[in-house]
Amino acid sequence: MASQEEKSRVGRREEITQIATDLFLKNGFAGTSMSTVAMACGLTKASLYHHFKSKEELFIACVTSGYRDAMETLESILNDERMGARDKLTAAVNCLYDTIIRSPVGRMSPLIAEVSRSFPNVACSFHAHYIQPQDELMQAILRQAADAGLFSMPERRIFSHMLFGPIVTLSLSREMFSSFDNIDEHFPIEELQ
Repeated sequence: MASQEEKSRVGRREEITQIATDLFLKNGFAGTSMSTVAMACGLTKASLYHHFKSKEELFIACVTSGYRDAMETLESILNDERMGARDKLTAAVNCLYDTIIRSPVGRMSPLIAEVSRSFPNVACSFHAHYIQPQDELMQAILRQAADAGLFSMPERRIFSHMLFGPIVTLSLSREMFSSFDNIDEHFPIEELQ
C-alpha cells in the first residue's frame, strides 16, 4: 500500500502534467519552458525538476498519462458479457474517438509527431504506453466481432491502419485547422464517426 507521501507525490505529478499539457497545447513544445511550467504550477524550477528530470520527461508524462480511463473503458467493453459483438465494436470506436480527438492528450498528436523527430524516446514511450496497449485491446474486441460473424478478420496491421488511420487523420486535421470558425463543417466528428 502506498504511503500518504507517495500518494501526494503522484497527485502532484498528475496536477503538473495536466497544467503542462495545457501549456504545450497552447504554446507548443519549443514555446513551453520548464520555468513557465513551474510558474504555472506555483513551484520553483528546482521543485519541478524534483518531479521531472527534463522537459522531455515531462512531455512524455503528458502524452502517456491521460489514457488510463480510455484503457479501462476498452477493457470493460471487451469483458462485458452482456454486450453483443456489434455493440462492443461501436462502443470501442466511440471510445477511440473520445480519446484521440476529444481529449486534451489526444489533441497533442501534432506535437507528438513534431517532438518525436528530435526526441525519439517520446515516440517509443507513446507507442509503448498508449498505441500498443490500445491496439491489443482493440484487436481482442475485433476478434470477438469476427468470431460473431460480423466480418472476416484481415491481417492485424492492415486492420489497425484501417481503424486508427481515419481517426488520427481527423484529429491532426482538426488541430491543424483549429483556427477555422467553421471547423465542424470541415471536419464533422459525429458524421465521420
